[in-house]
Amino acid sequence: MPDARQPARGSLIVRGARTHNLKNVDVTLPQGKLVIFTGVSGSGKSSLAFDTIYAEGQRRYVESLSAYARQFLERMEKPDVDRIEGICPAIAIRQKNSVRNPRSTVGTTTEIHDYMRLLYARVGRTFCRQCGEEVVRETAEIIAKRLADLPIGTRVMIGFQIPVVAISAAPAKDAAADTDAVDDLFEGDEPSNPESPIPNADIEGTLDTLQRRGYGRLLVDGRAVAFDEIDRVVLQDRTTLDVIVDRLKIDGDLRSRLTDSIETSYREGGGAAFAVVLGDQGSGIRDQETNALDPRSPIPDPYRIEFSERFECRTCGIAYETPQPRLFSFNNPFGACPTCHGFGNIIELDMDRE
Repeated sequence: MPDARQPARGSLIVRGARTHNLKNVDVTLPQGKLVIFTGVSGSGKSSLAFDTIYAEGQRRYVESLSAYARQFLERMEKPDVDRIEGICPAIAIRQKNSVRNPRSTVGTTTEIHDYMRLLYARVGRTFCRQCGEEVVRETAEIIAKRLADLPIGTRVMIGFQIPVVAISAAPAKDAAADTDAVDDLFEGDEPSNPESPIPNADIEGTLDTLQRRGYGRLLVDGRAVAFDEIDRVVLQDRTTLDVIVDRLKIDGDLRSRLTDSIETSYREGGGAAFAVVLGDQGSGIRDQETNALDPRSPIPDPYRIEFSERFECRTCGIAYETPQPRLFSFNNPFGACPTCHGFGNIIELDMDRE
């Protein structure tokens, strides 16, 4: 006994078609087959295919939509026919195209390409062309959830990296002292106090700027150190500084605080930030794939996580375009081939031809 929930689809049956010059035409068309209508001009080929079968299939599909959706779609009149059975929503490609465009394809003519572009932009996944890893944008919410899933009691430091800003003009007293020290070096003499290196004005200026903006700690050799306790000699040759935005211990619901700290780090770090995870030996960490807590796996003390909200490959540093519908359109300069501009061929002079 066949399953009533999955009825077999039968043939397309048309009875009594009288559209235009058709005279009570009865046809039965098999499903899943390529059917060709042939005949002399004026015999009713288009009237049967377009004005009867396609019109009825499109009309039934539109009527199945809501009243709000129907007002935006073309309403087709019911064809002059006794009955049509086994018909589905139909797509018609006219044999005459009034717009001659070398970029036109079956997808653009039937407007299926518009839906495909939208589908690719929404559910498509980008993979790095160099390493093959998936490229994702790590939003503040995603990173906050990842850090909140760490074991209870884990200490986390969140921050961003900032380049050392060059100071255009130093104070007169400091500039004079620096000039004297440099002159001594050119003369071949040792500085007056070799145990006290010349302070880096760029480092001092950057720290002063950070302090005025409310930050008070740097990450130096894996430790959070206050500005007034930092040994300036350690920072002499550094071109970037790791600024600590927040320090916390995973306990309870900290998702909101983590999100705010990561968003601040993104804003100050140009879309990039980091988190330093501190934990006791013997504490468990969660597996990246199963998210299961493995108590036998110790947490390194410390280990650093780099993350970014930019759409780029973390391993290779290659930035990619964010998927959007125009990226998949060869009619749009944004997605067209830069060489042929979407035409598939180029026009140029061939100096080698005779």
